[in-house]
Amino acid sequence: MKTLQAVLTALTLASFALLTSAASADTLRSGESPYGQLAVEAKNARVVDVMSTKSASVTYGETILFQGAGGKTFAWTFNGLDGRSWNLKQFAPSGFVAKDYRVYVARNQLYRR
Repeated sequence: MKTLQAVLTALTLASFALLTSAASADTLRSGESPYGQLAVEAKNARVVDVMSTKSASVTYGETILFQGAGGKTFAWTFNGLDGRSWNLKQFAPSGFVAKDYRVYVARNQLYRR
């Protein structure tokens, strides 16, 4: 009986570890996205046409209005992790972009740590 209980405990712990690692793949310890967040307002945002470029360079804290095929748009504020690059598919709305598109997030001296 103790052996069965030990096996069940081990399986439960292993399952929990897998679930938490999968859930945390796109979230920081704070629960926020490492990519940034969907922008509520994009009046003064720089516009990036995904269809005519292969990548975009942005600065940490910057809000970008991405334009895709068929006039689709969405705005994103890059306030997650800086000094990295992301594939746009990781945070764009489903079906927004079909090709691989890289976004390079540079550090911003205004947000020195």
